[in-house]
Amino acid sequence: MKQNDKENNKKTIGSVLKAVEIIELLAASDEEIGVTEISSYLNYGVSATYHLLNTLKICKMIEQDCKTKKYRLGLKLWKIGKLAREQNHLSVFVQSYLKELRELTGETTNLTVLDNAEIIYIAQAESRKLIRMFTKIGARVPLHCSAAGKVLLAFQTPEKQRAIIDNITFHKFTEKTVTDPEKLREQLGSIRQSGYAFDEEEREAGVSCIAAPIFDFDKEVMAAISISGPTSRFESENRKELLKHVLEVTKKVSDQFSYRDKSI
Repeated sequence: MKQNDKENNKKTIGSVLKAVEIIELLAASDEEIGVTEISSYLNYGVSATYHLLNTLKICKMIEQDCKTKKYRLGLKLWKIGKLAREQNHLSVFVQSYLKELRELTGETTNLTVLDNAEIIYIAQAESRKLIRMFTKIGARVPLHCSAAGKVLLAFQTPEKQRAIIDNITFHKFTEKTVTDPEKLREQLGSIRQSGYAFDEEEREAGVSCIAAPIFDFDKEVMAAISISGPTSRFESENRKELLKHVLEVTKKVSDQFSYRDKSI
């Protein structure tokens, strides 16, 4: 959780925020983590960290290895996540379309939503190809270097778009990452006109993406669907075919939400 979010909302309980940050840290790690590591990474006192971990363990949110004494997420969180996924009607509804797009393109397909200056991956259909790209569900990615992020940003109101851009940290991930706000704004204008966006190795060398928006009945963008894969499979005529499939499927989803626009 970002410090800005804490400061903007003064009616919070600090220990709860810290507990959530511990859960997020464990979720982001591929390995179990010890109390000292957690304390150091989050800049908490060791004693306070231990008490937070013990509370989460009692609540079965996390588990502790009896030999290494390190921590990992607990099965209770998996159960809660499963319920959250079932209640997130958008991700459940769109899953069949993600699978359809995967079959059409052969690439990994993703459903993302906007959250401040980032996108969150909420659903995915992974490519069956030997060389494929995927991102963990729940992962966050900056807007300025992702096709889905730029699509979601392009269709915001001018006021909201301006506010979001002002809060973006323009980190340069590759030589192709856009780090100039004005250049990003130019791209967003073109994306709004065309109805789609590309990420050509802007976040990771060798990886490309294509994304298009999903609109609701009020003609407001609610999410984006993207495909991602090796750049070698996103070139020339093949890219045109991939784009066609992305636009077809996103239009189908938008139609289900009663959005109609003959230009898309």
